[in-house]
Amino acid sequence: NAAWASEQMGNASQAITYYQKAYDAKPSKDFLFALVALQKQDGQYEAALATLKGFLDKNPSDMEVQYAVVETHTEMGNVEAALSEASEILLNDNSDITVYRLLSRVFYKNNQFDMSLLCAEKANEMLINIAKEKGQPEKKDAGILNNMGVTYLAMEDEPSAIAFFQEAIGLDANHLESNLNLGFIALNSGNYQFALEKFEAALVSAPTHVEARLGKAISLRGTQDFDGARKLYATLLNEPGAGKSIYLNAATLEAKYQKDYKKAQELLETYKAIDPADTDVDTRLAELSTLQEEEARRKAEEEARRKAEEERKIRQQEKMKELETAVSALQVDKDALASCEAAIESGVMDMAEMVLEQGLMVIEAQEIEMAGDVIPFVEDTQSQLNDLKEVCSSGGSAPAEEGATPEEPATEGAE
Repeated sequence: NAAWASEQMGNASQAITYYQKAYDAKPSKDFLFALVALQKQDGQYEAALATLKGFLDKNPSDMEVQYAVVETHTEMGNVEAALSEASEILLNDNSDITVYRLLSRVFYKNNQFDMSLLCAEKANEMLINIAKEKGQPEKKDAGILNNMGVTYLAMEDEPSAIAFFQEAIGLDANHLESNLNLGFIALNSGNYQFALEKFEAALVSAPTHVEARLGKAISLRGTQDFDGARKLYATLLNEPGAGKSIYLNAATLEAKYQKDYKKAQELLETYKAIDPADTDVDTRLAELSTLQEEEARRKAEEEARRKAEEERKIRQQEKMKELETAVSALQVDKDALASCEAAIESGVMDMAEMVLEQGLMVIEAQEIEMAGDVIPFVEDTQSQLNDLKEVCSSGGSAPAEEGATPEEPATEGAE
């Protein structure tokens, strides 16, 4: 319990010490695997291997620990040692399905993908044969199918990989690894809703799985659920041992989607304090500075456009008021000249009627964009009415058109 508490607090070395004491006091497999798991997590693979082999010295027939030895050699990249240990097991039982699964991982680790697939297929074939012997329906293993999918991914055959992951999920809807793999493939293709579904299915079987929760957070961001993503990142960041991916993705959410550059900078600087040698953080901080500059420039441009638009509208409103005044004056003068024969004969009154109609339509509809266009017509018509005022007030005839000859005065006695 002391070891577990230390582990939750992020104190791996203290947790290992307590697990070792518990195991020494009672060398059970529960304590053994807890100790070995934490040793591996802390990078102490040699110590983990020694712990497993120490147990095997006293319990040489324990298959579960023998499998763990093969797996540990594989994780360490000791391909020859892993193959040797697996071969020893097969000498005693060449129908051990678990060993073929382990061999598939060994060959995968060594980039021998054809051999990896061959061993996985062998394991599934054995499962099918066992089911037939027992008169049961054929049944494959979801874990084996997932491993085959991972192998096809490494071979850059994504369609085949997806097919195996889906087949695995068909056997176990909440299969952790297969759902994770499909989720990350969906993220890479931008299918965030599908990715979210896969990560949630993975979390059914492993509610605290860090990668599944990180994948879910990224998916939530992709589906525009920024609040949900932010809350999930906050939970992950508050847990001991929060890793680089969590900090960087949380910072991306704050910077690019929430525009909270201060929060993004705090996250990056917090991780930089954890791992000062990580140059990726320096790159992200530089990118953050660029984003802030671009955002400031964008806001300045938006503000300039906003002010220009406001000024344009003010000018248009002023033009509308100018139009209203001009139309009102034109109406008064037109009405005043309504009985003047010279004005009527000039045709200006008809023009004034059309201009007034157009001006009043613009005013009534408050089409401020058109006010400036109509004003010149009103002013020109007003100018012509002003000329007619003098003619009508003196009782004379309308001004002659340019180039026209005045009519001869009628002779006395003419009809």
